[in-house]
Amino acid sequence: MESQDASKKPKFKKLGKYYLVALSAIALSIILSQILVQKFISEQENDSRIVNLSGRQRMLSQKISKCALLLTDPSSFSNDLKTVKELEEALKEWKAVHFTLQSGIDSLGVKTQNSPEVKELFNRINPDFNTIVVATEEILQLLKKNIGSPKGQILKNTEVIISHEATFLRGMDEIVFQYDKEASVRVLNLKNIEGLLLILSLAVIFFEIFFVFIPSAKTIRKTFEQQDKSQRKSKKLTLELSTLYTSLEQAYQDLLEVEVAVEDFTLYAKCEVNGEFIDFSEKFISIMEFEEERPTNIFSWMQDQGYGEDYLKNIQKMILNNKPWTGEIRVVNAVGDFVWLKINLIPTQNEHGIPNQVLMISTDKTEKKEAETISREINKEKIEKKVKEQQFRSALILEGQEEERKRISRDMHDGIGQMLSAMKFNLEAIHSVKINAEKEKLKTVKDLLKDVIREVRRISFNLTPSVLSDYGIVPVLSKFAREITKISDLKVVFENKTGFLTRLEGKIENNIYRICQEAVNNAIKYSEASEVKITLTHNSQYLNLEIADNGKGFDIDKLEEKGHFSTSGHGIFNIRERANFINGDCEIQSNEGIGTTISINIPLE
Repeated sequence: MESQDASKKPKFKKLGKYYLVALSAIALSIILSQILVQKFISEQENDSRIVNLSGRQRMLSQKISKCALLLTDPSSFSNDLKTVKELEEALKEWKAVHFTLQSGIDSLGVKTQNSPEVKELFNRINPDFNTIVVATEEILQLLKKNIGSPKGQILKNTEVIISHEATFLRGMDEIVFQYDKEASVRVLNLKNIEGLLLILSLAVIFFEIFFVFIPSAKTIRKTFEQQDKSQRKSKKLTLELSTLYTSLEQAYQDLLEVEVAVEDFTLYAKCEVNGEFIDFSEKFISIMEFEEERPTNIFSWMQDQGYGEDYLKNIQKMILNNKPWTGEIRVVNAVGDFVWLKINLIPTQNEHGIPNQVLMISTDKTEKKEAETISREINKEKIEKKVKEQQFRSALILEGQEEERKRISRDMHDGIGQMLSAMKFNLEAIHSVKINAEKEKLKTVKDLLKDVIREVRRISFNLTPSVLSDYGIVPVLSKFAREITKISDLKVVFENKTGFLTRLEGKIENNIYRICQEAVNNAIKYSEASEVKITLTHNSQYLNLEIADNGKGFDIDKLEEKGHFSTSGHGIFNIRERANFINGDCEIQSNEGIGTTISINIPLE
């Protein structure tokens, strides 16, 4: 057993390393995916600002042209101051945006890393931009000196602005299109990278399934098989124990056939028909160790030895009817020793066919009876010794099974349970699936994983609830009742009537829990009950556990006669064995149509 456990430990360590590698790969892919997404969001915000500024640049160039034309209109003289101010602000913003688009500026939150194509397009429109700027600045300088300057003086600069505006606008259109094209390429690249990361994550998950969870499941399955093998061995030993009890009865029957030399029948005494002794043989006197005082009547003597008056009257009646009587009696001789006699009372007749005497033909069976008694005691001691040995082995097997259940439960909770939880978190972190079919598959996998985690926890709890070793039998029975109510159609209620809180020995608490588990499982499988009530009460000497259901019940006496509960593996048999293991008294009451109640008294000292 130890070698098997030692062989499993490296395997679990190896699986743990695989799991850590796979988990690290998933975590790395998630981190990279988040970095790329955040970077893409930042770039998208920057691209949107750049495209917005590019569009605004076109609007500002048109605004400059409009203001310049208004200033050449003689009819708009009264609004020239307002127009000049508007032109000055438009020119200032236009120059700032043009610079930002080429070099970037932190105050506006714009980071510009123009491609060679964009730089080339800016180089093409920069001469037009500079020409428009110079012409506009000359108009502003002239009008700032004298707002009433003749319109003809600014007409030339206005014509320069108008003539270069069209070329500038076409150039800006090309720049905007180029920005949009480059942004689309970046989005496509991000989609490709996210697709690769998704494939990597799924590949790692499949790696975990095939190289971590499936091997782990196989290892656990082997462990369960070994547990089942151990249980079958326990059942076999229990059957042997039952066979020993049967062999005890057979031994008693065999002892009845012990061959001990028994003397032949001889005449022990003669009596009158009424039982008065006439004569005693030397053999009878020697066996009974009579001295001068001897019995006078055989029937009175047998009555003094403890035989009933009615019984003796029947013997007398048979003799009076000329019928012999044969029987085996146990009497006490004069010195107080038991003597076994095989007696034939045979009536003799006179010439008229009337009984006149009774012959007591007997043999001494004392030595045979004593030999049978001694043999019975010897065999009884041997059988009791074997029974105790088998009980001790059964106890060791039960304790071994509990330890194995604890180990499996701990491995499932701390190993497989943690792995499944981590895998669940990893699946929850995948959000980049776009296709509906893939979304449905991912949702199905998540739901299935939740069910698997819930099932692992349920199995772990059923094997050995951790709260049993931590807090004791009362909290674990309370939790057991709640868990069974959740996962089955049966309502299980736990009540601690006397507020029992004392911690018991580990083996006692384990067997109390197993008894409750067995009883509730029997109720679920066979009783058709709607409710099971588990009740704890105690006093200074005993703890009483009662499990009662309102199911269909059964005729317990009838099933006992058929030997239905005498084989290992049956729920009632297992409950009785566990109760006996912790020195408890088990009482089972069941009535058809009413339900079944199992009551166990466990000594607290």
